[in-house]
Amino acid sequence: MTTTDYSTLTGRDPAGRDASWLVRVTDSGHVQTDDGRTLVRKSLPTTPADQALAEVLLDNEIRALTRLHARYPEPVPELPRIVGYDFDSADPFLLLEPPAGKCVDGGLRTLLIDERRRFMIGLFRALAQLDAVDLVHGSVGLSSLCWDGATTQLVDLEHAVHTGETQRLSRNGTAAHPGHDVRAAGRVVYELFTGKHVELGDTPDLASQPEVLASLLRGVFEPDPRHRPTAAQVLQRLNDRVPLPKPVDVTAAMRPGYDRFDELRPPKPLAHTVLRPTVPRPAPRVTPKPRQLPLVPLAVVFFLAVATIATLVAMFS
Repeated sequence: MTTTDYSTLTGRDPAGRDASWLVRVTDSGHVQTDDGRTLVRKSLPTTPADQALAEVLLDNEIRALTRLHARYPEPVPELPRIVGYDFDSADPFLLLEPPAGKCVDGGLRTLLIDERRRFMIGLFRALAQLDAVDLVHGSVGLSSLCWDGATTQLVDLEHAVHTGETQRLSRNGTAAHPGHDVRAAGRVVYELFTGKHVELGDTPDLASQPEVLASLLRGVFEPDPRHRPTAAQVLQRLNDRVPLPKPVDVTAAMRPGYDRFDELRPPKPLAHTVLRPTVPRPAPRVTPKPRQLPLVPLAVVFFLAVATIATLVAMFS
């Protein structure tokens, strides 16, 4: 097969750099690259119906997957892996590695005890790794889980948002919390153990179940998501001894770039303001008021002068 059978798909790699791929469509939702890889391609529907909703879902998934790529140096097997994307063109898309295993929607075959444990460990490891980078999946269910016989992969991050962010598709403006994912995963585990379906708002009766299930799901269905155990705490109950990968510390990762920037462009020294000596203002000139003589002495002098004049007039008259 020649390269003329392929078309060029341009976009960005997971780090946001310009990239391109030679691909050909193999079936709905899949493409094959010129090097033989098969990738999942998600794009918007061709019909205008639900176009706005599809844009939100695609944007959610791209944001979540690029965040996972930036925070985990090595891909984690319990979460999907992004290959590339483009959201700014007239035909936005997302390229993904195919999921591991098959979707378990519709139920799993009867799992052995050890398989069941590995399935649950994979599920809660995926949630713990999302929680560690402040992401909430938002739609955990059998339709978003794949199983390859060894581990579980949580896919379809279309509803994923940052922790505390108002869920875009929430009818009541609920803020996303990791506890929402834990409860949803608890429903999956309950259905896996019992074969009984649990509606979204229902709380299953754990008292009637075996102790191993009741102990595992203790607190998972608490009304307040803050009072539910974390995914990492459920992993402790499952006795998972494999350490979770530590996400990149963003501040520490960017520190070399900060230092290099300072080397190339050292900060300018602050100009010191020279204070001029303060000269005291001259005191305001006060114009002296004319002196006023006391009234009583003036009256006495005036009386004596009048009396003297009167006496002289009398002597010479």
